Amino acid sequence: MTEQFTEIVTLIKRSQYNAQKNVNIEMINLYWQVGEYIHQKIASASWGESTLEELALHILRKHPELKGFTRSNLYKMRQFYSSNIPYLEKKSTKSSGNQQEIVSTLSRQFTDIRNTLLVRVTWSHHITLMGKTKSREESEFYLRLSVQENYSVRELERQIKSSLYERVQLGQQQSPISRERIGTDENMLFRDKFVFEFLNLPENHDEKDLRHALIRKIKDFIHELGDGFSFIGEEYRVTVGGTDFYIDLVFYHRDLQCLVAFELKTTAFMPEYIGKLNFYLEALDRRAKRAHERPSVGILLCKEQNSEVVEYAINRSLSPTIIAEYQTFLPDKKLLQQKLHELFEEVE
Repeated sequence: MTEQFTEIVTLIKRSQYNAQKNVNIEMINLYWQVGEYIHQKIASASWGESTLEELALHILRKHPELKGFTRSNLYKMRQFYSSNIPYLEKKSTKSSGNQQEIVSTLSRQFTDIRNTLLVRVTWSHHITLMGKTKSREESEFYLRLSVQENYSVRELERQIKSSLYERVQLGQQQSPISRERIGTDENMLFRDKFVFEFLNLPENHDEKDLRHALIRKIKDFIHELGDGFSFIGEEYRVTVGGTDFYIDLVFYHRDLQCLVAFELKTTAFMPEYIGKLNFYLEALDRRAKRAHERPSVGILLCKEQNSEVVEYAINRSLSPTIIAEYQTFLPDKKLLQQKLHELFEEVE
């Protein structure tokens, strides 16, 4: 009987989610069309900038039941339309039919964006994109990433603050890959650099400080890693030959269906780190891995790495070990933007 109740609850929640999703689609489409109307009126000199204040007061006095149409929000709707025109030039089509007009008595028709990515995020996402990105390309990058990874507004803001767009463009980091595209390729899944600015660690810290800081901020850490990780334990114990060994952090990855061991090092990469991590992976596979699971994956987080040293170290290693760098402080965004600008100039 309980199982049947659970099915009913699931049905209710699914219906509520779909209803909320449809409400968001209609709202974003409406805000676009209001922005389009305002933009066209001002562009044709039919309206002045002060008209938005008059419109907001008219709605407030004559239609108080209509919420959210303040002067500030009307300006944002206009900005939303004008800033996204390049994105929709090849994707959108003019709507047709009376149901797609803002007011039935208006003779002109408005752009329908209900089949675009723009309606796949919330209005708060769009306000963040308009306020915190510097170009249409950067905004579109974060829009696609938010849809792909189902980012909250807070996570979107954190990725923008961490200069993810600039780092990807400069080749310092791979663009995050969605579950549908990665399949079971570990090297496509794991980023080769992580930004752990949320830890607020001092410059001189040891592995214990790093591990404890990660545990305190485990939610943000998982967000930085990407989707699919589930936390298993800190200082995870494996016993071999009667001796206990402790792995810094162990996760399970749902898509890969394997355990993921993290070895934390606050120094530059050293070849001997590989042997220790391989030992841990072998112990996990023999002592903890279940029959249906794939071989465990190891990730070595070092303060920095030398590509040639890494190549020599892992050349004979059979374990799917990923050598990764971590950064405890954000890269300088202005410097990254400058480098990105210089890179584009070279290409041109």
